Amino acid sequence: MIAKIGLSLLLCVIMLYAWHEYRRFAAVASMAALAAAFGLYFVWFPDQATRMATLVGVGRGVDLILYIWVCISLLVLVNLHLKLRAQSELVTALARAMALAEAKAQDHDASPPIAPT
Repeated sequence: MIAKIGLSLLLCVIMLYAWHEYRRFAAVASMAALAAAFGLYFVWFPDQATRMATLVGVGRGVDLILYIWVCISLLVLVNLHLKLRAQSELVTALARAMALAEAKAQDHDASPPIAPT
């Protein structure tokens, strides 16, 4: 019973966090809230996880939950990798633009004044 209460509190905190972050990241918040809701359901009704596991051909409900968790974690990892890569490319483009702008400013300052004719 202590494990059920502890896991329930943790999942409720995740749901509160998802609700708080909904305005900034609606898709991520919705998925987190959905995963927490399923987690709460399976914490309080673990036999349902076993029934669902046998329907999809997995031996135990715990195994099914673990497989789903690994898949979600891999999706999150790929998503973070793609976002970091995009930010790295953005920083590179910004640094390149700043270097070109600075070089043009120095070139403009170093050019001799043109004498009037």
